[in-house]
Amino acid sequence: MNKYDESIQKPQYETDTVKPHRPFFHGRLSIEEGGIERVTDEERQQNTTKFWHAATFWFSANMAVATLNIGSLGGSLGLPFWDCFIVILIVNITSNLLPAWTSVFGLTGLRMTTFSRYSFGYWGNMLVVIFSMIATTGWNAINSISGAAVLHAVSDGRFPIWAGVIVICMAVWVICVLGINWIHRLDTFIWIPPLIVWCVAAGTGASQLTGEDHVRLHGSDKAGAIVTFMALIFSFSISWVNCAADYNVRMPKDTPRWKIFGATYVGIFFPTVLVQTLGSALYTGTMTNAAWKEAYTSSSIGGLLKMALEPVGGFGKFLMVLAALSSIPNNIPNNYSFALHAQNLGPWAMRVPRVVMVTFGFIAAIIIGCCAARYFSDTLQTLLSVIGYWTVIHITLVMEEHFIFRRGWNGYDFDAWNSTANLPFGWAAIGAFGFGFLGAALGMKTAWYSGPIASVIGKQGANIGHELTFAFSGTIFPLFRWVEKHYGGR
Repeated sequence: MNKYDESIQKPQYETDTVKPHRPFFHGRLSIEEGGIERVTDEERQQNTTKFWHAATFWFSANMAVATLNIGSLGGSLGLPFWDCFIVILIVNITSNLLPAWTSVFGLTGLRMTTFSRYSFGYWGNMLVVIFSMIATTGWNAINSISGAAVLHAVSDGRFPIWAGVIVICMAVWVICVLGINWIHRLDTFIWIPPLIVWCVAAGTGASQLTGEDHVRLHGSDKAGAIVTFMALIFSFSISWVNCAADYNVRMPKDTPRWKIFGATYVGIFFPTVLVQTLGSALYTGTMTNAAWKEAYTSSSIGGLLKMALEPVGGFGKFLMVLAALSSIPNNIPNNYSFALHAQNLGPWAMRVPRVVMVTFGFIAAIIIGCCAARYFSDTLQTLLSVIGYWTVIHITLVMEEHFIFRRGWNGYDFDAWNSTANLPFGWAAIGAFGFGFLGAALGMKTAWYSGPIASVIGKQGANIGHELTFAFSGTIFPLFRWVEKHYGGR
């Protein structure tokens, strides 16, 4: 019997156990009541989810207008369609392996932010918690703006973007309050309507699209644009790392890890590549048609979608509404996981009902979304970069802990997840976190700041913050962690 099996039979560490709060809606509407407590094998025998839910969940989350928007950013950097397509394909092939791998951690019964305590330590993990809350709130706001921009465009500007943000966030809040079982039920099929929209838009807008290079960047300028676009695509893909495990905690314990990995990879890869490629293609319409360029300037990706669907008249407006609503499943992982991140703030947070935490995330997303809409393009690129930097640190430290210090799954005592006495403090992770952000500061390129190393690549600079973040944090953590284990014993 390995340590994983033995840990199942151990009692939870009583000194750190917090009794979950029983909410007023107990037993009503099948609303999820639990928090970040480890889901035991016995609990997973009821309300069990299937491995293919790991695919349909991500199909719904990525078959979204926000994904379309990310794909269009390559054109705005001056890259032609075929260069954008190659970047989209190659980066997604590799980067999607990371959230697919972390999705397997859900089979332990622990959410990803809680599992990170084994590498970041109980107190060092507060960095993961805080940045995860910022990231999910930011994505919630940005994705809502993407959908709201489509509603703004279809109404010819009469429906303000702030109102669209509120509508989308409200729908997301209702579903997240219901919980994981309702989420999986809905995500089984709600990816189908947006898929129809993208297929129609590709067909009706094809006559205005081009693969020619109208900007003609050369040398270091083109290299800088390609590297920056690669960073944006990479940031979008790995943003799921921090929550991918959260939706598999009710899978049967004996579910093969390769099934979860494969289902998650397929669920992220195919819709992401499909929709990002379409977004890149739609942007080329601004090169061939002045009306498309004007529509993009006034309503961003919503304007491009409106022009692409214009040939089908009123039906096109209906399809645009469906496209806008695709922001709802796209935001479910952000609002739902926000509550689970927040409950890791300490024993007091575990006593706060999950529904209350979901509501906090909902309110924060509305406030930020309404404010960020005015500077959408700059906000989107900057948020993608910052989220990507810290997520690189997160996944790097978790992987090094798993393979170097734990040496696989048998190196964990999963019942110690809430025990300060049996988890490291986190000094090694805190130090590596600081060094990682030093690397990011040297190599980042955002709308408002370019690092000294990033600035020397081409006239516009290039975002190499992810590479430097990985190098700095990945090099220093093993050394710091060895010292922490040697002198701290954990």
